[in-house]
Amino acid sequence: MNELELRRVRKTFGRTVAVAGIDLAVQRAEFVGLLGPSGCGKTTTLRAVAGFERPDSGEVMIKGRNVTHLPPHRRDIGIVFQSYALFPHMTVFQNVAYGLRVRGVPKNEIARRVADALELVHLGELEHRYPRQLSGGQQQRVALARAVVIQPTVLLLDEPLSNLDAKLRQEMRSELRRLQRRLEIATIFVTHDQEEALSMADRIVVMNEGRVEQIGTAEEIYNRPRTRFVAGFIGMCNFLPGQVVSVAQDHFRFRAGELEVAVALDGGLPAPGTQGTLSVRPEVIRILGADESPPAAVNVVDGKVREITYLGAFRHYRVELSSGHELIVYQQGSGTPPIQEEGRVRVAWEAGAGSFQLEGAAA
Repeated sequence: MNELELRRVRKTFGRTVAVAGIDLAVQRAEFVGLLGPSGCGKTTTLRAVAGFERPDSGEVMIKGRNVTHLPPHRRDIGIVFQSYALFPHMTVFQNVAYGLRVRGVPKNEIARRVADALELVHLGELEHRYPRQLSGGQQQRVALARAVVIQPTVLLLDEPLSNLDAKLRQEMRSELRRLQRRLEIATIFVTHDQEEALSMADRIVVMNEGRVEQIGTAEEIYNRPRTRFVAGFIGMCNFLPGQVVSVAQDHFRFRAGELEVAVALDGGLPAPGTQGTLSVRPEVIRILGADESPPAAVNVVDGKVREITYLGAFRHYRVELSSGHELIVYQQGSGTPPIQEEGRVRVAWEAGAGSFQLEGAAA
């Protein structure tokens, strides 16, 4: 049985479709990230799970129980808000104990469970402090302890790291993931930060304009995006619109204007004439040395370097191909052959390194 299941959940605000019929199942101990730009529907989805928004249609199931119309306090969830929402007049202990007291848990058990939760987030010695006496990272840990002390079936995290500075945010990613794995709680994490989603989630749900574009692991989302939106939203990507011209046993030929390249088959078999977009990540493209002979399965294209940007460990090259297309190429600074702007180069990538998205494809 799934810990959480969304069945065709839809939510509108007037004429605006915030969530357009999402299906999602989350298992015990699974960490699922809802990722997308502002207004994509990820926070509305989280609020529908929490009970703060009632769906227009569809069902929210927690451990097989339909909770769609139940208030938040009857859903067996814990939630950490973006602002942490700590009670300023309560101590750390009192904040963490609040949910247990509301549920009528005996005092001696409250004391034990709060102590365990604070120890879990390494704040046992700060139980008598008030939120104003804590750093941002410590406040975040108190909010997390308050959410997990009630031993919820589902833990909801609404961009809880966004108020932290960059270094602390990286540290707290590891802390959150460690804690979630130890407690084995089904968790939904809302974020607009691609790096957070890629580094923390078991599966990522990429959302756009209320719709699910793709659900998959970090590697699937990054290396095999199903739609152009996913390819463009997750990291940098080069796009070559065109059509399939022929299909062989293990690859097909793709033409974008005057440029024709090989693309490895991955799942479906597109027919000749199929319109779509070839996406190629900058880091999978290599600039070949003057005397380098690539393998036969590698696409090789002539071009001219129009711009070089030095970024420490990497150099970014903007290469104009002889076909008129432009590619962004990332190369490690130490392993890059000497290249000057306006210099002629050959760029190469393996047939399996590109990803093909059908025109108008949906998840």
